[in-house]
Amino acid sequence: MKRILRWLLVFIFGVLAISFVGCKPKQDNLNEIGQTLSSYEMNIEYDHINKSLYSVQTLNYVNNTDAILSEIYMHLYVANFCQNAVNKPVEDMNIATAYPNGISYASLNIIRVKLNEQDIVPKYEGEDNDIMKIPLTNNLEPTESAEIYIEYRITLPNLSHRLGYTDSGVNIANFYPIACVYDKNGWSKNPYHFNGDPFYSEMANYKVTFQCDSSLKCAFTGESQVEQQDNISIYTINSICIREFAIMLSESFKTVTCNKNSVEFTYYYLNDATPDKALQCAIDSINTFSELFYPYPYKQFNIVQSSFVHGGMEYPSLILISDKIENYDDYLNVIVHETAHQWWYSLVGNDQYTNPWVDEALTEFSTLLFYDNNKGYNLNHKDMVAGMQDNYTTFVNVYTDVLGGVNTSINRRICEYNTSPEYTYCVYVKGTLMFDSLQQLLGEKKFAKCLKLYAQTYAYKIATPEDLIACFEQGSNSSLSNFFDTWLTGKVIVH
Repeated sequence: MKRILRWLLVFIFGVLAISFVGCKPKQDNLNEIGQTLSSYEMNIEYDHINKSLYSVQTLNYVNNTDAILSEIYMHLYVANFCQNAVNKPVEDMNIATAYPNGISYASLNIIRVKLNEQDIVPKYEGEDNDIMKIPLTNNLEPTESAEIYIEYRITLPNLSHRLGYTDSGVNIANFYPIACVYDKNGWSKNPYHFNGDPFYSEMANYKVTFQCDSSLKCAFTGESQVEQQDNISIYTINSICIREFAIMLSESFKTVTCNKNSVEFTYYYLNDATPDKALQCAIDSINTFSELFYPYPYKQFNIVQSSFVHGGMEYPSLILISDKIENYDDYLNVIVHETAHQWWYSLVGNDQYTNPWVDEALTEFSTLLFYDNNKGYNLNHKDMVAGMQDNYTTFVNVYTDVLGGVNTSINRRICEYNTSPEYTYCVYVKGTLMFDSLQQLLGEKKFAKCLKLYAQTYAYKIATPEDLIACFEQGSNSSLSNFFDTWLTGKVIVH
């Protein structure tokens, strides 16, 4: 979940926080990279009248671990949007904004599950039954694969969120059963949480057929083609080497499109008086980050303005920008931030639940690098950092006055932050100040070298905090463990 740099955060105590204030991308051979990945095939029918979808999904799960697996676990994030969920998608302070017509719930009906063409009865785990366990008939050796068929139906909530509909459009994201990650700690089965992005996923390939009423305009992650049958639009979407798949649709979308450096940019907007500015901001962002970090690997990039309770959200080759942002400079800043996520989390993956700072702090600092390289946006790096320092200090002082103290550590799981303001100021703001301090310590050239090394080393993979730190140490030929430790554990005092 992405926050804009200049946020108005209302503390639960009623205290108002202060506002925060052309290279040519060369695509990798994604087909070659994707040959060893798991693959999702989905046939989805969307009923716009009843705001529901019916899906038949087949996952060809490839065991790309070194372990022998006796079961496969899958996240069912929709379960957290259903009635009586313990881990709810919306924090209490945001309920009025998120639910425009009163609290509304999703429903999830798993109709049928098969393993290698044989019907099975899966088991469900977690407080909200949001983890589906697929017991394997035979152990799955490394490089072997298993086919999991899931037939399900979802009713969407009337909710301004990743999953839900409002009067302006429909967001269908994090909706399908997706395989949990198996890492050095075993299966990662963290539950949903309203803070941040409670997601962690491997690269996979997607082939999706999506049917909907022809009155709707649709944006997807991936390359799409459409054909018309009577009043139905049938989209075929192919996405190679992505971490998640998402769909945004509306009857009210207007579009502007531009092809730059072999990338097709499309801006789907609702109420933007200057859409060309937003589109150009996305183009500038892709080109800048391609030069600074790693070439953007996809052939399309979609910017979608839609209803969303927070500032924005990233998906591979698609970013969601909230239509609730009133200040246009803030709006453009969200575009920059979400575009930077195409590198930090999308290309270079990480466990966003356990280590949210790894992508969020680096992404927010990357927005500063964008303005350093695009002077026409009239934002100054030093001024922005100074504003962050002032805002962070105010946050600490307010929390200390009200609560007698505040935990300022950055290396916490998202569920360990008491409120979204605490999460935002520690992960986004203090995390950005950490990377700014590191840039000053190493110098701009060494810092830039380290970022490129990190992106090149972990592109299409998953990186841990230790991996990130190791790349900075290798790229700068410096010992940085103490530097990161003092910042991440909260020992550093920001003045």
